[in-house]
Amino acid sequence: MKNNTYTLSEYVHLLKQGGSFIIPSYQRGYVWGQEKPRLKKNSVLNILDTLIDGFVNDKDVFLQGITVCEKGADIILVDGQQRTTFFYLFLKYLEYNEYLRIVYAVRKESDNFLKNLDIEDVLNLQLDEDEQYQDIYFFKKTILTIHGKLNKYDKVAFLDYALRHVKFLYIPIPEEKATVIFSMMNGNKAQMKNQELVKSELLRSASLYDEKGLITEGENTAIRSRLAREWDSWLYWWNDKERQAYFHIESQLGWLLSLMNRSEKLTFDDFKKKNLDKATVRSAKAVFKKMRLLQKSIEDAYNDPITYNYIGAILNYRNDAERRFTFLRWYFDMVMVQGKDIAKEQLEKYFDWALLDINHADITSDKTDVLQTAMNDFLAGLEDDLLYLNKKHYEIGSRWLLRRNIQEDCLQESGKGRKFDFEIWRKRSLEHIYPKSKVKHENEGVYLNYADEKIEDSSILSYTLDRKDIEYTDPETREQFFATEHSIGNLVLLYRDDNSTFNADDFESKKRKFFENVGVSMFKSRHLIHTISIFASSKWEGEDIAKNKKNEISKFNEQFNKYLNNE
Repeated sequence: MKNNTYTLSEYVHLLKQGGSFIIPSYQRGYVWGQEKPRLKKNSVLNILDTLIDGFVNDKDVFLQGITVCEKGADIILVDGQQRTTFFYLFLKYLEYNEYLRIVYAVRKESDNFLKNLDIEDVLNLQLDEDEQYQDIYFFKKTILTIHGKLNKYDKVAFLDYALRHVKFLYIPIPEEKATVIFSMMNGNKAQMKNQELVKSELLRSASLYDEKGLITEGENTAIRSRLAREWDSWLYWWNDKERQAYFHIESQLGWLLSLMNRSEKLTFDDFKKKNLDKATVRSAKAVFKKMRLLQKSIEDAYNDPITYNYIGAILNYRNDAERRFTFLRWYFDMVMVQGKDIAKEQLEKYFDWALLDINHADITSDKTDVLQTAMNDFLAGLEDDLLYLNKKHYEIGSRWLLRRNIQEDCLQESGKGRKFDFEIWRKRSLEHIYPKSKVKHENEGVYLNYADEKIEDSSILSYTLDRKDIEYTDPETREQFFATEHSIGNLVLLYRDDNSTFNADDFESKKRKFFENVGVSMFKSRHLIHTISIFASSKWEGEDIAKNKKNEISKFNEQFNKYLNNE
């Protein structure tokens, strides 16, 4: 080999008739064209601009080296599959008509797309953001980008230039060292994540030669293909943006591999040691079976509205990955061992106790002394007449009103439940029902506003409620209850954007905006049933605020005292 520097023409001519560039199973899919926040250009635009500059100025373009294993007529790509795939699409677009073939060994749909590639068909299609297969999406995007950049150039001239002037180092290595060298080359910047190493090892093990002859080569290929498709279906499920937001995770397979590995931090070596110590077809199939059952449990939980609501609330209360993982592992372990019904019963208790920010160990060991302390702290927040102004108690009020709205969704559809929209928690706000700017209070003969600022005499008439009149007397017990405009009795949960549209409107004006502006996008808060029930009230005066505060506190005691009474 002439000092290992190859032109693009020499590279593609390495393929003999029948040979292929092989994308091995340990590689991740083609993603050139993916936008990255810190880069002005994606990889496709970058290389095309470099090629155009080289073409216009008649100069060589040197690219990063390509590392391969040569196996018969085939060239297995260890490092350089993204560039090779790009140039395959590039050459096809420029109508290169000599022998050229690329194979995605374990990605059937991607392989079929490339085998049957019709450039004109792609150019006549709209790019579909919901394309099921990531590889195919970026194949199409690359072709459309190439067309956008090169359509004004002569194809024959540009093709001749690229074949002669694109150059790179060509580095062949022994096949048995391929995966090790790949990992070493990529290091901490590896494009192939731990999930892909796990997939590679599972598929490799699933297709090992069976010396006893019990599994034929055809059966091995079928097993490998089926498992690869199953993996891709899980990948597609977890890549849904709504599911990623719900589960608070963006990794390739979400929580699936971490839960399988019983560790929030996933590494390939740890997974292999725990799950695939013996690389055999049988052990690989056993791992896939366990993953299949776990994924089915996750999907069942996601699809059942009540379970979805409980888990969603807990994942929002638990504000770090470690606590979320600990909860999910506990719950799905219970589903797998004791069944969905028992797990759902225990989930409801976890949902209640997590509201109070009780830690996992205390919830699962039923520490009622811890519960009592947490109840007292939470109740103190709910009873605080200045809840809105106290940062800690504001959080307690937000949690409580979130729970109240979730409970209402769980009662829908004749008790089967309706899925709650947890976007509200990321965009939450507490709204005063009776506008705080219209409530005054007296201190040592001076009238003050909601922020304890002196009210000028000229504006006193704009204040329509005196804080001392925010009270309610129970008709049966004659017990009196007092509140303020900042108490839980005068607050509802809303989206921040909806909150700002109310301004300082009075109750009737807010009510009209809430119910009459049907179809106005800003009122997303209309899915909040507990909030709706408040605005459905016929009036909202001081008595209603105090009565509502009493009602919310009674609801809290009713819900949580049952755990103490049972004990």
